[in-house]
Amino acid sequence: MYVRKYKVNREIVHYVKFEKDTLLLESLTEYAIQNKIKTAEISFIGAVQNLNVLYFNQESKEYEEHFFKGGFEVLSGLGNITLFDKKPLVHIHISVSDKDGKAFGGHLTEGSKTWLIEAIIREPTFIKRLFIRRSYDKELNLNVWSY
Repeated sequence: MYVRKYKVNREIVHYVKFEKDTLLLESLTEYAIQNKIKTAEISFIGAVQNLNVLYFNQESKEYEEHFFKGGFEVLSGLGNITLFDKKPLVHIHISVSDKDGKAFGGHLTEGSKTWLIEAIIREPTFIKRLFIRRSYDKELNLNVWSY
């Protein structure tokens, strides 16, 4: 892993490169824990060797798992870090394309292996003790932001 970290205006910006064979969500989560990140925005590009994603079925209010084997170009990885049970929780939506240019994606879950990922994590510093928590919303059956 290669890391550069800068304080820019009213935020800390982390530039993180994850090398080949790194587990993507697990590594982002480990980085957030090690750097004590409580609230942040994440974006990244690169490529993955396989992809594990979830789709939230709004009718059943349950996640459906999807596993895609093979190499994929990451078109966009977007998400955030918030606190859940007093620990950083990384929430990412990812879109990728296959060798034929077909795009798909979903809610990133554990087990996706990187080829190369270049991530930018923007951590606000303009309000002391700023952090957003997640809590369970019974109606949605999801853990969502709660201030």
